[in-house]
Amino acid sequence: MSEQSQNEAHLQLAESEQRYRAAIDNAHDMIQSVRPDGTFEFVNKAWLDTLGYSQDEVADLDIWSVIHGSSLEHCQLFFSKALGGEPIPYMEAVFRTKTGDPVPVEGSVTDRYIGETIIATHGFFRNISERLHAEELERENAVLIRDEQARYLEKMAALGKLSAGLAHELNNPAAAVSRASARLTEALAQRDQALNTLVYQGITKDQCRRLTALAAAPLQPRAEQLTPLARDRRETEIEEVLDELGVARGWSLTAGLAEAGQTATSLRDLAAQVSPTDLEPTLKWVDATNATRESVEVLARSSRRITELVQAVKGYTHMDRAVEQEVDVHDGIESTLTILNHALRDVTVTRDFDHSLPQIRVHGNTLNQVWTNILDNAADATDGTGAVTIRTRRDGDRAVIEIADDGPGIPKEHLHRIFEPFYTTKPQGAGTGLGLDTAWRIITEEHGGTITVESQPGHTVFTVSLPLTS
Repeated sequence: MSEQSQNEAHLQLAESEQRYRAAIDNAHDMIQSVRPDGTFEFVNKAWLDTLGYSQDEVADLDIWSVIHGSSLEHCQLFFSKALGGEPIPYMEAVFRTKTGDPVPVEGSVTDRYIGETIIATHGFFRNISERLHAEELERENAVLIRDEQARYLEKMAALGKLSAGLAHELNNPAAAVSRASARLTEALAQRDQALNTLVYQGITKDQCRRLTALAAAPLQPRAEQLTPLARDRRETEIEEVLDELGVARGWSLTAGLAEAGQTATSLRDLAAQVSPTDLEPTLKWVDATNATRESVEVLARSSRRITELVQAVKGYTHMDRAVEQEVDVHDGIESTLTILNHALRDVTVTRDFDHSLPQIRVHGNTLNQVWTNILDNAADATDGTGAVTIRTRRDGDRAVIEIADDGPGIPKEHLHRIFEPFYTTKPQGAGTGLGLDTAWRIITEEHGGTITVESQPGHTVFTVSLPLTS
């Protein structure tokens, strides 16, 4: 070969090596060439940038100085396989930066030979920190979504329970309103008919005033204030007097006159003051007037009860208030008791409230979820017929709320797990196991408080401690 040809060959080789070196240095992946003794033959720029070394420092390093302790044994095995001529198509490891920080990587390793002798291993690695972080975020997000869905189902179950109870509570006064309205219509018609009869028969002003006073101010106790036996005896006496006075269908007036506070004596006195022809329409007017008054009272009581329930629901949900606010803790407890009245109807609820407690800062209606979960559990524990005591007091700069029941208690082996998510001692299908976990999160994470439980047969008490606003 001529000298010119040799020079051209050397130039081509140098140019090829430069292109190869440029490709390695500009690669995004970490590339390293490691001799059999573990020292580095070369590394690329991505390797230096990732691990934080300078080119001059590489000469004093070996492969084990850049392997994280958690991957040391793992990488020794792969290095041994590579030196034995076994290619490594894929591996994962953790490198260590100059400052000691872990760098998770994935890659492959091949061998470089001269003849049949391995003179170096070539490793190609990719930093997978971001990918692993993204995968971790995905896993955490999946857990959050699962927990959120579970808590949503818990809220829906609680809402369904409250809705059923509220429907029951509203049904009673609504039914009373319906009955009272019908009775009022009938009583007004009867009263008008009786009054028309009296006017037609020539009732005087004095008789009219006496009639009005008679219906408005009975001298005797009303029938509702009597025992059932005394009431029955009064009605029997009134019926006998009406028969004695010749009042047609007197039995139909008996209950109403007794309800109005009339007695056998007062009816005889009335008969002595009016003419025989005026007696029957007078008694019908008294009966109808009393029915009218009773119906109006029932309507008023039922309307007040409906208003109380609506106000309790508004207070329970805070649907007309700011998300964060200062409230009297007793208001939320009372609203919850009203909503849960169906479950606590036969439970003796004792209130021992310290109304001097300052207000506390709350987030929306979440505290009411706490009272609902604890009180609903108390109702279940007492089988709906026991006793529940709610006590509030101040302890330094904190408000303490204790809710105790006289149920059978929580077994010791379950007590330490009572606030765990999805853990429940109730039969399958009777609880989600998220009620007390939700309460714990609301108290501790949202309000910076604490919630604990102590239990023994006949006495279980949940204690909530919340920071006071002032």
